Parts: sequence; C-alpha cells; structure tokens
Amino acid sequence: MTIAIDDPKRTGYAAEVVANAFLELARAEGRTLTQMQVHKLVYIAHGYTLALLGRPLMYNTVHAWQRGPVVQRLWQHWGERGRDPISEPLPVAPGEPDLADDGEALEVIRSVWNGYGSMEGGELSRLTHRAGSPWSQTYGLQDNLIPDEITREYYTTLARSA
Repeated sequence: MTIAIDDPKRTGYAAEVVANAFLELARAEGRTLTQMQVHKLVYIAHGYTLALLGRPLMYNTVHAWQRGPVVQRLWQHWGERGRDPISEPLPVAPGEPDLADDGEALEVIRSVWNGYGSMEGGELSRLTHRAGSPWSQTYGLQDNLIPDEITREYYTTLARSA
C-alpha cells in the first residue's frame, strides 16, 4: 500500500494544528507571528520531534523554497501575506487529532518556542539556510521536497551538540 505524502493517515498532526499551537503561545504572551515565523517554527519543531521522539510532528510535506523550508499546506492558507501578523488560528479539518493529549510533542513545541520564538522571520530563515541544513541539501532539486530522514539526521546532530 502506498500512502500519499499529505495523507492524514500518516503519523503526525496536521500542519494547521502545529501552527495553531505556536500562534497560541504567541497570543499568550501578547505577541503575533508572521507567516514566515510560523513556517520556520513549525519546521524546526518537526525536526526536533523527529530527532528526539523518533516520530514526525506533522504529516504534511515540507518544501525547500527560496526563503527556506515551507509547508505548502500552510502556504495555501496565507499565500503572500508577507510580514503581516497572523491574527486568527487556522481552521482545522473535522476529525483531525489535536495535541492536547500528546505531552511529549507539546514539550518539544514549548522548547522550540522558548529557544526560537523571539526570532524574527528573516533570522529564522537564515537559521534554516545554514550550510548542511536540510534546506541547503534539497533546494534546487526537481521537487524541492525535504525528506523527513534528512531533517531527522540534521536535528539529531543539533540536539546532540546542544
């Protein structure tokens, strides 16, 4: 059986669920996030979840676009929003699991927020563009997909050096 890349039967959560977790953390601190910040935070949390928990945080694909890793599913919601703050949580499809009962995943998200949440979008983009990053290994390839395995290896190395 072949599972489609964005098939919700795959392990993990919808990207919207993860994005909403970051939007809620920002809102709790009286802050807003741009779409670039959310894309990068979601991707970084996905990477650390792969590395630390051995499972994906989300089932959606990540693409290496010019300004860094992008979850196309999130891009479909925000498009060219640019630096405008995201004011509302994203709609989540009925039946999608939420993070409420996944303490391990929530801990990774909170840790990523504490470590990276104060960074601006451009700063996060530069961080995800570093030499050897999953983005740098896949940008310019035909499909620009960033495979979970490359992401896991990279974030495992980062976690070990922290």
